[in-house]
Amino acid sequence: MKKALLMLITTLLLSSSLIASEIGFIDTGLIFQKAKFVTTFQENFSEKEKDFNELLQKKSKKIEEAIAKGKPDEEIRKMVQKRDEELEPKKQELMQYEMSFQQTFLLNISTTAKKVAEEYDISVVLDKQVIYHGGFDLTNIVLERLNNQ
Repeated sequence: MKKALLMLITTLLLSSSLIASEIGFIDTGLIFQKAKFVTTFQENFSEKEKDFNELLQKKSKKIEEAIAKGKPDEEIRKMVQKRDEELEPKKQELMQYEMSFQQTFLLNISTTAKKVAEEYDISVVLDKQVIYHGGFDLTNIVLERLNNQ
């Protein structure tokens, strides 16, 4: 009886360690901080955002001048509405650029993580945030592959 129980416990321990080695994880936050393509996006986005803000300030200055001159409220409202309508396409462009990047970011991580997982015989890759203990950290391998693309 003791031998059977000992064999069962040993089997469970061995199988659980085998299962744990088939689970990998990546730290997407760390990848977001260190991946070259993220830095490139951030630089491009900052430039686009700067251009937008300069245009906004230029158009807002005209409105502020009209207020200082005591222009009627109706005229001010029309100026604000015109400014907002003119800036809306640029604002949408910024939002679209950011959403497109987010999709690309997730696709690149997913694709690269899948390739790395196959090389290391890992059947499941999770985000580090959902792992409390165990698993195989693929973060640096995935980050290196992303930076070499």
